[in-house]
Amino acid sequence: MGKCIIMDKRKIANQLVKDRLFSALVDFAGEKDWSKVKVTELIEKSGVARASFYRNFKSVEEIIGYGIHKLSLEYHEKMPALTESPHSREMILYKFRFYREHADLVLAFHHAKISTTLLDVITDCEIDAYGDMPANSIAKYELYYFAGAFYNMLLCWLEGGMRETPEAMTDEFLRIAGSFSQRQGAPENL
Repeated sequence: MGKCIIMDKRKIANQLVKDRLFSALVDFAGEKDWSKVKVTELIEKSGVARASFYRNFKSVEEIIGYGIHKLSLEYHEKMPALTESPHSREMILYKFRFYREHADLVLAFHHAKISTTLLDVITDCEIDAYGDMPANSIAKYELYYFAGAFYNMLLCWLEGGMRETPEAMTDEFLRIAGSFSQRQGAPENL
């Protein structure tokens, strides 16, 4: 039993190290691109020993992956059970609320020029909700359209200081998507 307690303490200690390193990396957002952050700068800012860094990560890029993975896990854990379409008002509202709660992190990714990775996460969430489309299906582009439109609207809202409520943003997003669908003659199931 003593061995399990030691293992749990090590896991907890490693988790704290990972979180401190990721937090320090987020602090660099806006100051410099994350691709230019050196390990030495990161360990100084985080107060973590160099050995602890290398015990948990091989590179700064792995810390970025860790942060994205952590955000993605939380997104899926808190996501309401799908009772309707993944593009229902309930799901869009959840997304705006979730990303408002994590606005600092989303903006840190954006300002550190890691936006594509975050867009990939949002796209993957769409694929998880809808299921992956066969490569030869033209319908697969709807997933990318929806993820890109949501991501760009989200960034504009976050950078603008989130003056509108998540409810207002949800209604506007659905209005725009519905308006676009009607003009294009597409079904209104967005």
